Amino acid sequence: MSEMEQPRLASALAQKVVDTISPTINRHVNIMNEHGIIIASSDSSRIGTLHAGSLEVLRDQRVIRVTHGDETAGTQPGVNLPLKINDRVCGVIGLTGAPHEVEPLADLIALTVQLLVAQEREHSRSARRAAEARDILSALLAGNVAPEIIGRMLQAHGLSGHLHLEVCLVGKGQAAGQEPVFEQPGTQGVSTSWVTLFGARWRLRKASEDHGQNVVEPNDRYLGGPGMADVGELLARAEVLRTLVARPELIPLQGHHDLWTEDIAVAIARTPVSNLKYLAIPAQELNQEQAKTLLVVASVASMSQAAEVLHIHRNTLMQRLERIGQVTGVDTRLTSESLRLQHAIYARVALGQLQIF
Repeated sequence: MSEMEQPRLASALAQKVVDTISPTINRHVNIMNEHGIIIASSDSSRIGTLHAGSLEVLRDQRVIRVTHGDETAGTQPGVNLPLKINDRVCGVIGLTGAPHEVEPLADLIALTVQLLVAQEREHSRSARRAAEARDILSALLAGNVAPEIIGRMLQAHGLSGHLHLEVCLVGKGQAAGQEPVFEQPGTQGVSTSWVTLFGARWRLRKASEDHGQNVVEPNDRYLGGPGMADVGELLARAEVLRTLVARPELIPLQGHHDLWTEDIAVAIARTPVSNLKYLAIPAQELNQEQAKTLLVVASVASMSQAAEVLHIHRNTLMQRLERIGQVTGVDTRLTSESLRLQHAIYARVALGQLQIF
């Protein structure tokens, strides 16, 4: 660890320890910084003054025990021991009383300070990683930041190679406090933390890292995608996902991806709301079951496979398709006509008239 990375002993934290422990042990406690200045004490009048006895501790980096006090020098019996954080002396703990009695207590105080400093440092590190993740994802999703700038941000975060951009919209009835997995910070150089932007949770991760489907629930809407090494491609992917997030009903629930086509969903998401009702007209008379049947047929390789997915007999499937043709006036055997009808179904989904995904 470098000199600049060495954690410093904060006076507020030190005083918190003193205020908590001193009444319990009924002993006078001082905590000094690396210069021998008292930064926390059970005697507030001493804060900010030099503790002469701690200078020897800092110089020799060893425990100093005072068996007999010296009223002339203003010293009392007690123990002064070095406070180490990351194997480096950064202060001194002073405790009054018979050394053999108070030294174990001083060790306990030192351990408490060490644990609190480590906890505070980890919190700061997590907060920094979360801020970095928000900066990267905000720049990526803004759509107006130059690729070279985003490239430098990714490099600074340790992210390189093929990256996946993920988005998850949490299902209704799930509060943020119920999703501890999402609150875990990303690992430097492997992924960013999950960040909430545009009403959804976003994350960037390396291809080697676990994908987001490990954390989403059945009622969540999740999209990942292929890994991309080119920042330009990553920006294009961000624009696609941002467009879909604006129309969340077009994003499939977990487990509904098989009958979903991203290209059609994006095309509908980019269509002005005022035009959707016209685009939806060809599928206006279809019910939920008929709409799902057509999408399943379009997503598989054969009628037999479609019947299997729908859990119906092949003859029943053919009858449904015939009925769809009668209702819509569309020959679903023609690819172009089937595609137009699929767009109409997606338009109805966007309008909230169908709930298929």
